Amino acid sequence: MENWHIKIDHGEALDSKKQLLSSELNLLHLLRHMKNYSILRKKETAINNKIKLNISSLRQKLTLLKSTLPKGAAPKIESRIKKVEVKLKTEEKNDFQNELDEIKAKLAKLG
Repeated sequence: MENWHIKIDHGEALDSKKQLLSSELNLLHLLRHMKNYSILRKKETAINNKIKLNISSLRQKLTLLKSTLPKGAAPKIESRIKKVEVKLKTEEKNDFQNELDEIKAKLAKLG
């Protein structure tokens, strides 16, 4: 096997060494970030699995609750809520109209 030698002056050798050390430093940072990413990714998947289990258990509890609750009372409550919402909306419109009238009166006094 042949050995090749290249003559490099002192400044070029220092620059090359600095670049090599800088590259090694960047690689070490990259490795650290990759390890942190893999650890965080594992934690994320564990949390997602826990969430899925919790959601499935909640769904089972909800279906059990729905099957045990009486079914006749729900529509009456909904209709009362709708009536109250309609009343609130009309009151909001009236309040809005009253505020507009007051502002118009103030403008008429100023103008």
